[in-house]
Amino acid sequence: MDGDGVSSPVLKRIGEKSNPVLAPAHTLSEIKNNRFLVRNLVRREVRGRYRNAGLGYAWAIIEPALLALVYWFLFIMLSGNPDKLYAVWVLIGVIVWSCFSKSLNAATNSLTKNIRTIHLVYFPRSIFPVSGVGANIVVTLMSCLIILPIIYVYELPITTHMVWIPIGVFMAGFMALGLGMMMAPLNCVNGDVEHLVRFITRAGFFVSPVMWTAEMALERGAWGEAALWNPMVVPITMVRHALEGKAVVLPEGIVLASVLASLGFYIIGTIVFSKYERGAVKYL
Repeated sequence: MDGDGVSSPVLKRIGEKSNPVLAPAHTLSEIKNNRFLVRNLVRREVRGRYRNAGLGYAWAIIEPALLALVYWFLFIMLSGNPDKLYAVWVLIGVIVWSCFSKSLNAATNSLTKNIRTIHLVYFPRSIFPVSGVGANIVVTLMSCLIILPIIYVYELPITTHMVWIPIGVFMAGFMALGLGMMMAPLNCVNGDVEHLVRFITRAGFFVSPVMWTAEMALERGAWGEAALWNPMVVPITMVRHALEGKAVVLPEGIVLASVLASLGFYIIGTIVFSKYERGAVKYL
């Protein structure tokens, strides 16, 4: 209310709570209207991650490559898989899964991590999980630069299907955003949520196609076919098949289910976040 006793429409718009049912569209509008802020937060997060590292941004490539090498060695020792491209498929699995797991953890912790900013200044709080996930997508795309020497060494085809690589990465991050926005308000109320999400991402590593491929799963009969309904099968396989010069080759039902799961996570996540985030931060 101003000095004449008239309520300020600007303050009213800032303070009012939007209808949670409209949250999916409202979140997109907030991102669009604050895109420069989101971009700056993403840039700050990416720069801060490698600020004190001597090798700098090179770690975006070195870290997944080293992890993939370890997993490849262990799996070869256990199974003796002869596929010459198996190491490449493990590397792709590690890169895309890391995008999902790190994005999910970032979105889950987005409110608790930025509590000082939340109490000091007002702007849409959905920006925090969005920028956290955005930073991990950027780092993942940087990690994908390792694909260039792989294409040369293994003489893989360069085709228009390469466009599926960033789409697969974005899809993994988009899934994590929806799930993370569900978890973020709960994490404010109970810190156990952060540890639970961390456990889920670690356990999910083994039931997702990181160390195995969709083709390997299909050879395992009914259990293998059931494993393909994991939503992360599609984005990981999408990137792998793009390297082979083809679009994702999976049953249409599995692809559709993964896409619908991504949209469902986003819709439910934004509704939960919009409805509960304001009350949840009071616990911090």
